[in-house]
Amino acid sequence: MNVILRTAALAALLLAAGSASAAGAKTEAIYKFKDAPRTGSHVARNVAFSAVPFDKRYADLSAAQRDVVRGAYERLGENDEPPFPAYGLNPIFRLLARLDRSLIKAGLLRAAVTVGPDGKPVSVRVLDAPNEFLTGFVGNALLLQDYKPAICAGQPCGQEFLLLATLTDE
Repeated sequence: MNVILRTAALAALLLAAGSASAAGAKTEAIYKFKDAPRTGSHVARNVAFSAVPFDKRYADLSAAQRDVVRGAYERLGENDEPPFPAYGLNPIFRLLARLDRSLIKAGLLRAAVTVGPDGKPVSVRVLDAPNEFLTGFVGNALLLQDYKPAICAGQPCGQEFLLLATLTDE
């Protein structure tokens, strides 16, 4: 059952992130966020999967990885940039990894954080989460982050940061 759920979740992530090109010849990489091994274990468990690396800031992403992030935004000019967590996705998912394993349920995680021109979060909407607890937890975790503000016509501007990941219970 877990294998089916993980496969379905990965398929949803690939579909939502638009990782298959129109030609169908190339797919984007899937990155894993692994927790530190628990006491008595040498195995790090997977916490989440994403089409964007967890350990990179926006400036450190490759052009292809930036295209994945930009693909979630409809009206982004060629020289515009979306907002992104100032220290990458890692701090957000490190908080999730600290949770008791029973609290993390497998499933799609989608959230939108309104980020002001100063890089501070204004509000958050959790669009999809595997359970109610994670809805509140992720919302609060996103409000605690600093963000690189969006760039519109060369100037910092307010815009939503869109978080898309698949949580796993492995």
